[in-house]
Amino acid sequence: MNEKYIKQLVGVDYALKVVIVGAGAIGLLIGSYLSERNHEITYITRSTVQAEKLRLQGITLIQPNSEKVNRQVQAFADFGQAPTEALWIVAVKYHQLTNIEEELQSLPLSTTLVFVQNGLAHLQWINRLKHQQIYIATIEHGAVKQDATTVLHKGVGLTKIAPHIMTSKAPIDISIFQTPFFQSEMVEDAYNIVLRKVVLNACINPITAILQIKNGELITNSHAFHLMKSIFEEILLSFPEISQTLTFEDVKGLCVKTSQNYSSMLQDRLNHRKSEIESIVGVLLQMAATKERDLPLLRTLYYLVLAIDEKGESFE
Repeated sequence: MNEKYIKQLVGVDYALKVVIVGAGAIGLLIGSYLSERNHEITYITRSTVQAEKLRLQGITLIQPNSEKVNRQVQAFADFGQAPTEALWIVAVKYHQLTNIEEELQSLPLSTTLVFVQNGLAHLQWINRLKHQQIYIATIEHGAVKQDATTVLHKGVGLTKIAPHIMTSKAPIDISIFQTPFFQSEMVEDAYNIVLRKVVLNACINPITAILQIKNGELITNSHAFHLMKSIFEEILLSFPEISQTLTFEDVKGLCVKTSQNYSSMLQDRLNHRKSEIESIVGVLLQMAATKERDLPLLRTLYYLVLAIDEKGESFE
């Protein structure tokens, strides 16, 4: 790793090169705010069409105050066109990681990787990599991809980042992720922040996907609220350690902050995409089973979402 790149990572005032793998809602949101700090953003997209649109049109971010901001970025569908001396943020879904494993493995071991996935399954998957610096990030913002180049920031949350593998001495500079609408926090325990996000998702996403309701309706609909609270209490019995980082008030607070949002799982249903029920809820059920605990209510929702996935039903 050259001297300039090391200085970038430890906070010396250079424009940082950032590669974002995945240009969905979260990938676009991250890139739009990082570009606000004048970092050089390059996207790796699944389609050449989206890559071309991003190169020509840039990213349009609609901020929570309704202000529109446009930022110019680079974008390619070919991994080989992205710089390797950069911070790489992997913002694809868990089931898509296998499709890009060969490309990630081919990156220099000095390349710093940050993984942003829902669920717990990716923690074990990441151990296949031999890179010297790997971080885990969880994002509690509300974001909606309006089109190939436009993202709506619909709920301000917090980004938490934790080291997963650290064999080099130059830690990532958390300040690169800080803007007024995009605040970040460095924490020590990757497992705990991921478990926290998993429980939040498990309490919110399956119910909204099944009932086809916005997050805020989990608060205003008394029966949906009771169901969400019951799921949280059920999970807490099997994972009492979650009480150190998450309360039911936090779950309610996220619903309020993202009240007008469709959860990611409901968005998958609306767009005829495979849901992340396995990586979020399926893994949680497996972990509970290793403790000889069952989560009957959550398991019921799990099978309901799987049935919806198999049916491929669209939103009317």
